[in-house]
Amino acid sequence: MDPVIRNLDMDLLRALVAIADSGSFSAAALRLGRTQSAISLQIKRLEEAVGQPLLERSQGRVVGPTAEGRVLIDYSRRILRLNDEACACFARPNLVGRLRLGLPEELMESVFPRVLTEFTRDYPRVELSVRCDLSVRITALAEAGELDMAIAKGMPGESVVEGSTGWRLLNRDPMAWLAGEGSNAMDQRPLPLAVFHEGCVFRMAAITALAARGISWRLAFVGGSYTALRHAVAAGFAVTPLPRSLKVPGLVEVRVGLPELPASELIVRFGPGEVLPSARRLLDLFEAYLLDEVEHP
Repeated sequence: MDPVIRNLDMDLLRALVAIADSGSFSAAALRLGRTQSAISLQIKRLEEAVGQPLLERSQGRVVGPTAEGRVLIDYSRRILRLNDEACACFARPNLVGRLRLGLPEELMESVFPRVLTEFTRDYPRVELSVRCDLSVRITALAEAGELDMAIAKGMPGESVVEGSTGWRLLNRDPMAWLAGEGSNAMDQRPLPLAVFHEGCVFRMAAITALAARGISWRLAFVGGSYTALRHAVAAGFAVTPLPRSLKVPGLVEVRVGLPELPASELIVRFGPGEVLPSARRLLDLFEAYLLDEVEHP
């Protein structure tokens, strides 16, 4: 009678998942900081432990997991996630409590989902509270000490919070006029605009640029949601001034007939007093993913 498996070695499971994610023993070895022969030995031990082949091989190369391998890979991902969360809790017991974050809504449409996934995996015991609002309100909350970390929008050479300290540049993103595919809204006069509520730096930059060129305009759509604004523009109802990074299928850039817009900036600051370790980690993630978005739009 075959022995009943009571425990699975975490390192062996980690090797299996690394091979599944990278597609080869050599890439998995590089990811885990081991030699290729060590990874091969780990998979051999794991297959012996479960009594089933887990990887299909052809001429010494991994073709893919077997049916049994796919089952174990799924379990391994869940086991490793729980293991890593537990280790993180006890390795960093001070990383508990609440973190109050303020940010513009546009970040919810771009990098925030990826940032949140990694942050909650690293710090499962930190309760994250998020406030999305206009930058003028986010900066006021930050100055009042009601946020532990704040990200706001600005324009080059213009201080979002006059006389304040602690803010620094996080990211710069060129702006563009966007319209719906097939729309003629950009040819209409007065120019129909879709913008956020009064106080939005995108809105102010657009109106300033149009006034400098003597182009008449009207407010065709005003809202507080990027999703609603995007749908209004995609339907051909108006044009909108937004960072190029927010251009999605259904929207096209208007390159002729409208004035050039300045780049938009994201600025960031921590709350007053001692900076929370979780806030520093959150900022690191935003910086990494914003940089990745610029390099791989």
